[in-house]
Formats: sequence, structure tokens, C-alpha cells
Amino acid sequence: MRLDTAVIPCGGLGTRLAPVTRWIPKELLPVALKPLLHWTLDEIADAGLLHAIIVLNPARPAVESVARAWSGPLELEFVAQDRPRGLGDALLRARDLLAGAPFIAVLPDNLFLGENPTRQVVASWHATRLASVLLTEIGSEESRSKGATGKAKIATRSDGTILVTDIADKGTGRFQTGGESSAVTPIGRIALAGDVFNEFEDVARSLPLNAELDDIPVLQRLARREALAGVLSKAKFFDVGVPEGYRDAVCSFPPNTK
Repeated sequence: MRLDTAVIPCGGLGTRLAPVTRWIPKELLPVALKPLLHWTLDEIADAGLLHAIIVLNPARPAVESVARAWSGPLELEFVAQDRPRGLGDALLRARDLLAGAPFIAVLPDNLFLGENPTRQVVASWHATRLASVLLTEIGSEESRSKGATGKAKIATRSDGTILVTDIADKGTGRFQTGGESSAVTPIGRIALAGDVFNEFEDVARSLPLNAELDDIPVLQRLARREALAGVLSKAKFFDVGVPEGYRDAVCSFPPNTK
């Protein structure tokens, strides 16, 4: 089945960028005079996808208004996430609209300068028929501008395919290279089969009441049974969900005033 749909989670509160995100949803913060959500939609359309499902917090209707103001070719659909309960929960909200089809999760607080990462991950999905995640190598000096994600272990097959063999749990604060000069980590572009929701539900059953359902436990399961391909991005990566990353993105994308 062809992958032609992206799921964009926009239901969080942007707590790492407070207090500004108390009034302006993170997805609407501008970079080069364009809201982050429009950057995301442009990337998805440029990758050749046809549909985008945007997961919304109903208390923040401005996100839907800004999405509808985008002038690109994607068919947009919207689904509510009444409370922010993690990325896994956000993806589950799109389950009925996907109707079993594969999809790519595209996090709008990850911004890139370079080759289109959505296109790369979708290409990996079609080539390998494995769940595929974008990877980046982060040096110790730049880790202070990246949010906490888990280090990945990878192996390269004889055909050049990268397999993610394990992923560490997320830390807190900022990314940690574990004392090494750099480390590889998965970031916010993940292509998944439609039946992955069974995995999310299985993980959810083991969680304490009201705990967040993250994506990492599911990615760990896939990695440990050699069912997760990796795509190493050479693009410059900005984690605009943290103040340092947002500052760097604003400085790196000069406003287009034409």
C-alpha cells in the first residue's frame, strides 16, 4: 500500500517555550515570517504526499485557522486530542481517518535546511517495507540546542540499508551524547504501517493511569526485532521546540521579503 498521508501532531502545550506559548501555539511561531506549521505542510507537499491529518488541541482553534489559510495542494483533515498525552496518543487519534493505511508522523517543531527529510523517510519505507525513522548525528557542542531524545544503535546491511537495532529511553532537559563527541538519535519523521496502532495500544495497557503514551517504546520494540530502518539525514537540524533551537532557526532562515 502506498504511503501518501502525513500525521502532524499539534496538540501539545509547548511547555519548553513557555511563557510565549501560553498565548501563541508553538506550531504558529514564525521562522522567516512563516509559521512553523506552514513550513511543515510545504515539506510534506514537496515530498509528494497527498494528505495531511492534523491533530489539534480544541482549546487552540488558531492552529486550524492557520492550517486552512495555507495555499498548498494537500487535502487537510483535522482530529482532536483533548489533552496532551504524548506523541503515541496523538497518533492514535488519527487511526480511524487512516483506515489501516501507512503514514508518516511529521513533527512541526523539527525544521531542516537541506534535503527534504519527509521525502527521504518515505523513500526508505517504499524501498525496505520497514518502519523508517529519520536519524541525525548530534555533536556534543550542539547538543545544548536539542531536546532530550534517546541515543540510537545502528547497523548497516551489505546493501547499504541502515537498521536501528536499539534506542535508549529519552532523558530530560537536553540531548546527552554520553561523553562521546557525537551520537546518533531518531528525530521527528517516522514512517509506520497502519497496524502499528496495535503496538501502541499494547504499550498503553502497561502504563499507569493518565501516563503519557510516547513513541519511543514502540520504536524500541521495532528496533529490537530488526523491523526499523534508519535514514541518516545530512540536513542541518533545528529543534525549534526549545528556546536555543528556535533562536538558531530564526538566525539561519532570513526573512523572505520579496
